[in-house]
Amino acid sequence: MKYDRYLIELCRAFLRGEQIALDNSVDYDGLYRFSSVHNLSAVLFCVINTALNKDTVPESAFKRFENDFLEAVVRSDFQSELIAEIDVLCKKDDIRHIFFKGATVRALFPVPEARAMGDIDVLIDCADRDRFKALLIENGFDCEASNGNVYEYRKGGLLLEAHTRIISDKIGEHDLESAFADAINHAEFDGARGTLDDNYHFAYLIAHIAHHFWFYGAGVKMILDLAVMQKNRQIDTDAVLDILKGCALDGFAKVILTVTHKWFGTGQAFDVSTEKAEDFLLSHGAFGNANRSKAAVITRKDMENGGGSAFGTRIRLLFPPYSRLKNIPYISFIDGRPYLLPAAWAYRIYYNLRHRRSFVKNATHDIGRDEIKKEAAAELAFFEEINLL
Repeated sequence: MKYDRYLIELCRAFLRGEQIALDNSVDYDGLYRFSSVHNLSAVLFCVINTALNKDTVPESAFKRFENDFLEAVVRSDFQSELIAEIDVLCKKDDIRHIFFKGATVRALFPVPEARAMGDIDVLIDCADRDRFKALLIENGFDCEASNGNVYEYRKGGLLLEAHTRIISDKIGEHDLESAFADAINHAEFDGARGTLDDNYHFAYLIAHIAHHFWFYGAGVKMILDLAVMQKNRQIDTDAVLDILKGCALDGFAKVILTVTHKWFGTGQAFDVSTEKAEDFLLSHGAFGNANRSKAAVITRKDMENGGGSAFGTRIRLLFPPYSRLKNIPYISFIDGRPYLLPAAWAYRIYYNLRHRRSFVKNATHDIGRDEIKKEAAAELAFFEEINLL
């Protein structure tokens, strides 16, 4: 049984605060598994728990939904405490900071705690990075990665990502990093704490979806974030598209905005085809890494640059350029030292064989097979069709 459209229906009821009658023909154990892959089981619980006929849901499935919701509430409380602590520390030391993505979007959800958030994202000035690092370490945070545009900190089992830019990389000809390089200047500050302009933040969320599309994929939760913002903030679609023209993502944005309108009734639709995009968003989980051929993704990326032969793909996978390696957390020694590229290649191979042997095997085993090439070529054509490349 396919659960995708029913998942959308329940998320729409959640967004609108509707009390509904549940479909008694649905396999709710299967729906739970599908919603979990999309990190939306806590959202669905909010709808199921208030349904007119919630007894339709078998007790075992109901408990799974309920447990995920309760875990989400506890995690949300701890994350809120950590955000408050960081806020106090930064204000005390006069460090400008902006919380973004889930850390701010979830406050707009009908039940904020139901919006799952894996980590906390904060943007700071590059000039304050070392001072911010010292401040956090002094107050019990462990710095787990300190290279590239994102430093990672952990405290009490919770992860904080401190960004000096809110997005990195290029997608084909789309230079996302340059387009959003001055993000901190698009915020209104109350003392040391800033809040991104709503239209700018919304445009960034679409660029973030594009980034996930290009790597592995994105899921329903990212579209629900857009709908929540459209419902609760005065989003100016024309202003958003103007921002995204800076990295030529306005065409892709029209596809995503049309999907959002079709699923949740917010914003506006454009005269574009969305069937393939909807299927892509529904098929591979919250971050596009479920039911995906990693070999096809790797081959598609190589095809973008004119490659595609099995040997060439494996060589480029083994020996990526400095521009990619410098942002990998476990190779922090190469950042600012491009002359250490051969050492970084050697260490990366060693690290992957020791810590990610299964991933490497799964990612490389099928490279070169005809069906993988066809899948990669089809995805490349799809990305070009939706103006992602």
